[in-house]
Amino acid sequence: MTEKLFKDTVIPLNRKLLGFAKRFMSDIDEAKDVVQEIYIKLWNMRDELDQYNSVEALAMRMTRNLCLDKIKLKKTVPLNNTLIKEEADNNGWMKEKEEEINIAVKRAKNIIETLDEPQRTIMQLRDMQGYDYEEIAQILNMNVNTIRVSLSRARKKVKEELINKFYNHGSEKNKSSVREIL
Repeated sequence: MTEKLFKDTVIPLNRKLLGFAKRFMSDIDEAKDVVQEIYIKLWNMRDELDQYNSVEALAMRMTRNLCLDKIKLKKTVPLNNTLIKEEADNNGWMKEKEEEINIAVKRAKNIIETLDEPQRTIMQLRDMQGYDYEEIAQILNMNVNTIRVSLSRARKKVKEELINKFYNHGSEKNKSSVREIL
């Protein structure tokens, strides 16, 4: 791979790689360090990158593995509590409804953080990062059907925990509004 092709193919992955690394690491600087290491590794293997179907999938897999290695070395919690702020929808919703949705999103993300691997990573890649099943299979080196089953189970677990922990105290109206959000 030439320097120009490397710049055109690999460098634009920065935002995706950094966002993915931030989900694992507890500090933005650590996430940046991981991405920098991935760029160095990819640059050192630039002559071999043509052999891969998706350089992006390779970079994501390398990022995941490096993050997990660093976490194991530090023995820290894999995900931090940083939550993505959801933008308010301009459909005339009342401020209370927006706050309710934001709270539900934060709670769901906290529950996702407690999922076991690989369910947590699969859910992050699919539902938060927008990868399709085949890309996730390449990144995690797993079967597509296994990805689908794990994602289904992860979603079900998150939904059940949300309802049981936070929304199982009221009327059917409350429960149905949670189901609409999910």
